[in-house]
Amino acid sequence: QGIVHVTAPELGVALPGTTFICGDSHTCTVGAVGAFAWGVGSSDSEHALVTQVVIASKPKTMRVNLEGQLAEGVSAKDVVLALIGRYGADGAAGYAIEFAGPVVRSMPMSGRFTLCNMAVEFGGRTGLVAPDETTFAYLKSGEFSPKGEAWDEAVAYWRTLPSDPDAVFDIELTLDCSLLEPQVTWGV
Repeated sequence: QGIVHVTAPELGVALPGTTFICGDSHTCTVGAVGAFAWGVGSSDSEHALVTQVVIASKPKTMRVNLEGQLAEGVSAKDVVLALIGRYGADGAAGYAIEFAGPVVRSMPMSGRFTLCNMAVEFGGRTGLVAPDETTFAYLKSGEFSPKGEAWDEAVAYWRTLPSDPDAVFDIELTLDCSLLEPQVTWGV
């Protein structure tokens, strides 16, 4: 039905609080709905299918606070390119990144998917955004999303998932997105 990290959230297969793996480095895209998602190799995929168990080391944690507001023409991709430009393509190596702050909260799901998709370009193990009303509205019509009373119960649970206000991360970065301009990148 398409690329798994696109169709899984569209269909309501990937949901907040789930663990989601796939043999594609951009599986972390699914983190936009609040899932813990990352790419694995074929052996790890086979192991998970057979045993329903994932063997993984706990990654270090990073919160990226995106402050200000995006100027006209500036996209989520420009935000990640700015992070890479400032901290390097390995700036988040070994980290699970939580993208937070007013810029993230104002983004549509497409922007959130882009942030999480490009977490690997920033060197991260995965990226995620805490689920909120935007997430719930996006997931509600998914073919496999919970329905009726199960939907209400799921949303009540999903509201408990965001990091506590006093949560401690191994590292926190803050980017004033008001200063960003559209960017272009070239391959090598």
